[in-house]
Amino acid sequence: MTPANLLFFVSDSHSRPLVGAHGNPLIHTPNMDRLAAAGQRYNRFHTAGICSPSRAALLTGRNPHRVATGHIVDLSTGYPGYDGHFPTSTATVARTLRLNGYNTAMFGKHHNIPPGESSAAGPFDMWPTGLGFEYFFGFPHGESDQIRPIVYRGTNPLPDPPGNPEHFEKRMADDAMRWVRNHIAADPDKPFFVYYSPGSTHAPHQAPAELVARFKGKFDQGWDTVREETWRRQIAQGIIPPDAKLTPRPDGIAPWDSLTAVEREYALRGMEVAAAMLAYQDEQLGRVLDELERTGVLDDTLVIVIQGDNGASGDGDRAGVTDEMEFMNGVRADEARLSANIDRLGGEFAHGSYAEGWGWAMNSPFPWYKSHAGMLGALRDGMIVSWQGRVAEPGSVCNRFGHLVDVAPTLLDAAGIPAPEKVLGVEQTPFDGKSLLSSLRDCQNDGHRTQYFEVGGKAGLYSDGWLLSTEDLAASMNGPEGWQLFHLDADYSQSVDLSAEYPRRRKDMFALWQEEAARNNVPPVRAGFTPPSPGAEPRRQYDFWGKDVSIPAHPNGLMGHQLNGSFTLEAEIDLDGPAASGVILALGSRFAGWSLFLEEGRPVFVYARSTKPEDTVKIASLHPLKQGAADLSLRFVSQGRGRPAHAEIRSNDKVLAGGDVPGTFLLPLGVGEQLDAGRDLGVPVTDYATVQGAIQGEIRHISLHFD
Repeated sequence: MTPANLLFFVSDSHSRPLVGAHGNPLIHTPNMDRLAAAGQRYNRFHTAGICSPSRAALLTGRNPHRVATGHIVDLSTGYPGYDGHFPTSTATVARTLRLNGYNTAMFGKHHNIPPGESSAAGPFDMWPTGLGFEYFFGFPHGESDQIRPIVYRGTNPLPDPPGNPEHFEKRMADDAMRWVRNHIAADPDKPFFVYYSPGSTHAPHQAPAELVARFKGKFDQGWDTVREETWRRQIAQGIIPPDAKLTPRPDGIAPWDSLTAVEREYALRGMEVAAAMLAYQDEQLGRVLDELERTGVLDDTLVIVIQGDNGASGDGDRAGVTDEMEFMNGVRADEARLSANIDRLGGEFAHGSYAEGWGWAMNSPFPWYKSHAGMLGALRDGMIVSWQGRVAEPGSVCNRFGHLVDVAPTLLDAAGIPAPEKVLGVEQTPFDGKSLLSSLRDCQNDGHRTQYFEVGGKAGLYSDGWLLSTEDLAASMNGPEGWQLFHLDADYSQSVDLSAEYPRRRKDMFALWQEEAARNNVPPVRAGFTPPSPGAEPRRQYDFWGKDVSIPAHPNGLMGHQLNGSFTLEAEIDLDGPAASGVILALGSRFAGWSLFLEEGRPVFVYARSTKPEDTVKIASLHPLKQGAADLSLRFVSQGRGRPAHAEIRSNDKVLAGGDVPGTFLLPLGVGEQLDAGRDLGVPVTDYATVQGAIQGEIRHISLHFD
């Protein structure tokens, strides 16, 4: 018997119950719906509560802290549970499948590369091609611009496509189909494993305008009503139990009717864009499924779809944001700003995210949202498993407990491969999960299950139908006080705290939590998203010996915490002519970044704290540089994060231009942007006279020194 092909699909955050198959007809998702009709849905499936830990768990079959991924990998530290590097004793499912005769490919998002390891210098161990995937097409960051992304094949960035590029989602589907066609042509009997991981539905929310228009008016009732309607519909369709309660709105999330008219209009547009993004994601998944069917391999393919690596997100402020970098950099939009940017949402000049209230509503009927790791709004996501002829009751809903650590054992089970005892000579630690494949025949619970959860000081522990939960682990580490207790077998939506009624059970579960935390390397506990304590002194000197050179510009990566500090830039260039244009050095994007470039020979410096007009400063020389060899320098003196700065452009010790910057950005993290020499890849900082700001001349040397 030929081993099964394997297609694993995991969406990014923000969209958990938007899918029609999970109870929401406002967004038409016919391709996920057809998988649900032919397969089986799961209504008690769980993630780790945030992206990187979830993906570490599904790839390895081990708990996140056990594979050193206790938080998003951007915040990696030297502690065993948080250093961001999978131990060799926890081989990924891709590596095991590859060593057992499978071709393996990953498409889309890979948010498991530690800071400082996404450059051309590597190391590449935590890249997909270092984790057992023979092929990778996607982006190695937490999110990506969908219109002008920086895309990698293997470990190398691809050139931007000419003209107006297609959305990344379509490019990813095209590449996946091309890969499958080549695989089938070369060896039709060899099984394949495709990990298909769209970055869409995560911020930035960007979607084709015609799809956004399709959802006009669909959410006008507001998030309180949409949440209630979703709950009622899920009950009516048998997706959740009939006695499941709708949990109340937490303090701090604005009631819909408290928004002003402008805030409501803006919030509605943000939700319409997110809905369009999901619809587009479903369209592209459908194209991949159609291609598998056309080539005759779909019936032999196990398809697993998980709609989210955590619950829907609450990162979007009261009414939503036009620019998530602006929001993270402490810039809050007033009503005039909201009104002026409504029509930009969904397009390339917005890096938006929907309002916090929509994130809460999309997790109906559960409390809270993404990163609240003791709350089902962060942890519980819909899953669909479809395999032709292997599902006993197609279209049914299964209530067996499941977790992302079960994915790797399930895939190996479908492939007929036992859990390996050794991989490449290294003894393997046992899986923390177990195969869910038997649930396709019989959905009954299959024995004892205990599963801990922890992200940024919020934590939970599931054990045989009960959930222990805290929102402040740091204050609750030494005793059961401060923990809530829920009986999920009788209270599907985590609505009634029973800690006062069952103090002994709470105490026993707390003791079990302590055991699980110690076993899985959870301590030390860190609250929130604050950057880790710095280790070695950050590097201060960077040298670029030519154009077409890029390095990652991540605040916890190669460039340390210096991105908004004072620096000196000195460049030796050779211009093609007196009117030459192009970038000398550019950091980040128009949403947060700076660029030193030439505009018809004249040196120009642009600094963008955000896309607000008053936050973008342009300092330009009145005089061009001479043709041929030239020296150019920039001195940038910052008073500190968020505070004013002064920039001065010089050539041959002569001041050409100078000016003040009203405030520096917190970080130019956005969407995998880089520090680029001789061009400005991805989303540009500003408009240039040449394509991608390609310099008309040569760069002999650039020295960038941070104070």
